[in-house]
Amino acid sequence: MGSRTDDVTARVLANPKYHQLVRKRNAISLMFFAVMLVVYAGFILTLAFVPELFARPIGAGFTTSIGVLTATLVAVSAVVMIAAYVQVSNKVFDPLIRAIVEDAT
Repeated sequence: MGSRTDDVTARVLANPKYHQLVRKRNAISLMFFAVMLVVYAGFILTLAFVPELFARPIGAGFTTSIGVLTATLVAVSAVVMIAAYVQVSNKVFDPLIRAIVEDAT
């Protein structure tokens, strides 16, 4: 059984589609990481260095503060990023994975 597994593993590792998958997945993951880093770091750094900004109301006559709105937008951005990653995974990664498995078996 180990020999067959080793053979399949060797075929997968030798497949150019596998290396394409790894490159694409790394590049896309790094891009998503960078976007979320900017969003979260921007939020945290603003909170740390300009906390009075988050205490202000979003406008005249509003009770909701800029901080509540911003925190909500950060949470919504995470959901949007997850949805985008799932979409990319379904459209880009899954077809490559299917092709790699098909070629290896």
